[in-house]
Amino acid sequence: MKTIDRYILNELLQPFLFGMAFFVAIWLIDLMMELINLIFSKGVPSSVVFLFFLYSLPPTLVISFPMAILLATLVAFGRLSSDSEITAMKAGGYSFGRICAPAIAAGLFVTGLTFLFNERVVPVANDKFTRLFRREVTLKRPLPQIAANRFFEAGPGRKFYVQSYDPRTKDMFGVVMYEGQPTNFPRVIEAKKARLEEGRCLFWKGRISDFRSTGSDYHHTYFDELEYPIDTHYVNPDDVPESKNARQMNIVELYAHIKDLAQKGLTEKAQTQNWIEFWTKTSIPFASLIFVMLGAPLGSQTSRSGTSIGIGLSVVIIFVYYVLFAAGKAFAKGGYLTPFVGVWLPNLLIGAIGLWLIFRLKA
Repeated sequence: MKTIDRYILNELLQPFLFGMAFFVAIWLIDLMMELINLIFSKGVPSSVVFLFFLYSLPPTLVISFPMAILLATLVAFGRLSSDSEITAMKAGGYSFGRICAPAIAAGLFVTGLTFLFNERVVPVANDKFTRLFRREVTLKRPLPQIAANRFFEAGPGRKFYVQSYDPRTKDMFGVVMYEGQPTNFPRVIEAKKARLEEGRCLFWKGRISDFRSTGSDYHHTYFDELEYPIDTHYVNPDDVPESKNARQMNIVELYAHIKDLAQKGLTEKAQTQNWIEFWTKTSIPFASLIFVMLGAPLGSQTSRSGTSIGIGLSVVIIFVYYVLFAAGKAFAKGGYLTPFVGVWLPNLLIGAIGLWLIFRLKA
């Protein structure tokens, strides 16, 4: 490693560490408010809240790594430019591309570090956070026990009302189940008797009603006995399913999950969200390299140096990046772009601009 490489890497180190502290603190402010709210409004023990905080750190670090290396590059190259050191390096025979080389190497290192965190640490942290939150908050504190004249939840969008309850037989009487529909108006199941057991709800003597927007039911079906699938862990916190969502899987697990669903007949179009999550696991880490390629030429062209200038520029670039990222995902979900192109859109556009600026200043 030459002296110029060590010098530039040393210039990057301090603002990178400052950027990590700054952006992690920004991301954690909102989380801290929510965690404090859990202590005072939900009565969650402080030891459990501390675990929530620990499990939230790895995803926050993954988001902050690219932002911190962007800030470091803008600040370091801004200072080198304002002190005419880049001009001196060029006079010594170094091209701008060669001056950028150590920064690009640092960007590759941070990309690898982010990818490692995203694969080995984040899925485990997300899984532990989800399970702990479900057990200690969702399934325990806000949900009442089944009792007479009480409402309780039995899965997303499902609410029960019971007129009377026999705790010995676990039979519910005078039952009304309200179930929200993703595209239609709610469905209501009324029954004289019901019982929750083994992942299902058994109804006796009732009817199913589907409603118009006016409130009148346009279709109803009477039944003597009805078996309905129910997430029983919503009324029994110890009955927790083992299934993971895409954010709780690493890239290998998610790819295997996608292929398994494809073998079961699920089309690629139906798996768009899974593919979006798959490519997101690669695009976010590579944002570190992309930000270095843009930050080095931009920082070297600023007439003033300083952390405040770097923070201002980095906030603008990050804002543009995430606007493009959100737009790309929306186009991918709508079928206008493939998931890869949609998710990688900001990397491709900003990376192309960064390469153009580097070659423009290469001479």
